[in-house]
Amino acid sequence: MKWFKLSARDVAFVAVFAALSVVVIKVIPGFPIFGLSGSQIKFDAALAPIYGLILGPYLGFLAAFIGGIVLANSWFSVLTSFSPAVSALVAGLLTQRNYSSSSRSFPGWATTAIILGLLILGWYATWVGQQALLYPILHISALLAVLVLRGRIATNFKSDEGTRKGWNLKPNYILMGIVVMVLAYILPKPYLSGIEALPYLSLPLYFLGGILILHGIFGGEEGKGNFVAAVCLASYCGIIADHMIGNLAFISLIDIVFPLEDLPHVPTLFMTVLPISVAERLVFTAIATVFGVGLIIALRRSGLFHRKL
Repeated sequence: MKWFKLSARDVAFVAVFAALSVVVIKVIPGFPIFGLSGSQIKFDAALAPIYGLILGPYLGFLAAFIGGIVLANSWFSVLTSFSPAVSALVAGLLTQRNYSSSSRSFPGWATTAIILGLLILGWYATWVGQQALLYPILHISALLAVLVLRGRIATNFKSDEGTRKGWNLKPNYILMGIVVMVLAYILPKPYLSGIEALPYLSLPLYFLGGILILHGIFGGEEGKGNFVAAVCLASYCGIIADHMIGNLAFISLIDIVFPLEDLPHVPTLFMTVLPISVAERLVFTAIATVFGVGLIIALRRSGLFHRKL
């Protein structure tokens, strides 16, 4: 198959991106994992979709997996090394019109939808998922977006609209989004627990804050929106896939690596940290979109972006 034919540039890109993941994992502190002392979600989660966007699904998968597995030091970290790799695979497939297997051709978006669907079913197949039914709200939203937009995502990604316009930040929207997300973080605090309705406003406010921030970063110039939206959605779907694989790895190792007696009620734990997960994944999506758009535009202008779409 053609995608097995590697050039020297392919090998160089894989090596550079794998090394970048290693450096980010080792140097940059991540988000602490609530309930697991000393564990962190590293910022390589925000880089992995970019690998898929630039290298394509297969080489992106390889670069992200190598970057993660090099530093794996436990069964949990070995399993979660597949998280960024699948993230790169999903983002790469979603921005590829078709890919070939033997003599057959498949739409990239359809394969992405199947992967997301299987991950959601995997959640509900666990005893934790059967008690935390609303937890995969982010993953279901990603699947619905893919099913609605389908091949338009790859079409918009292939366009060169992103190379024609300058950047146009809207600081007022960014500031409003930050304020809203800080408010969403404060509402569930114990000192406000006397007002019963406030904690339920937290999750919608996280969504609103994320939308405001993304609009402030990308909602400016006409003609750039379709390309940026494709990068943003592909990054989001990849990051959400990464998230679910990490969840399933954690659940599969309960009572092996994470004894139940050391944990609170696990379904309740997941639902408790859902607002944090929303904010965290939106931050990762924003980072991936900003750096992905900038890097892809730079590579296209320099002639180094050679991925076949």
